[in-house]
Amino acid sequence: MNLLTRHLAGLADFNGRENRQPFWLWMLIVYATQMVVGTIVMIPMIVSTFHRLAPMMQGDPHRFDEHPELVRQIMSQVMVPMISNMMTYLTIAAIVMIGLVAAAVVRRLHDGDHSGWWAAPIFAYQLAMPLIYAAALPKFFAAFPAIRPGMSPDQVNAAMAPAIQSIAWVSLLGTIGFLMLIVLIVVLALKGTEGPNRYGDDPLLH
Repeated sequence: MNLLTRHLAGLADFNGRENRQPFWLWMLIVYATQMVVGTIVMIPMIVSTFHRLAPMMQGDPHRFDEHPELVRQIMSQVMVPMISNMMTYLTIAAIVMIGLVAAAVVRRLHDGDHSGWWAAPIFAYQLAMPLIYAAALPKFFAAFPAIRPGMSPDQVNAAMAPAIQSIAWVSLLGTIGFLMLIVLIVVLALKGTEGPNRYGDDPLLH
């Protein structure tokens, strides 16, 4: 309980240092809580989407071939709203997550004599990615109604080109963000400075 109260009380404390054990325990608690809350939020959202899809399909997997206009209807009435809701949740979750861990991350960086600004690109990335996905994924789904039975591969590729380009950019940004996160995790996992440094006294000695 001391771990929880100390970190909750220090959500706005970006000064001083924090050693590895309390930091990683706090991160485990926060991310485990996020996974539980995310599951609770996402499952009803996905179930609701399937319930809305079922009447459109009417149990016939070939119905889209006979009625291609249904694809546009599904994308506009079901998939795009679901993506919008998911991205809204992910944006809120990112803001809450950063609020819970930002100060602890900065103090952990201080323990290794690093500036807390090292974490800024990761926090910016976590806030920006849901918005980028929200802009790119509807374009991907919107391309499907343009595909018709009997189209040549070249015609299909032309119809899907804008969507594929958007997804490619999102994938590139995702890869860059993942590599930045790995670098930050490695730095956070390193042993802190022994004795005092420019950010304060050694927390292991107090």
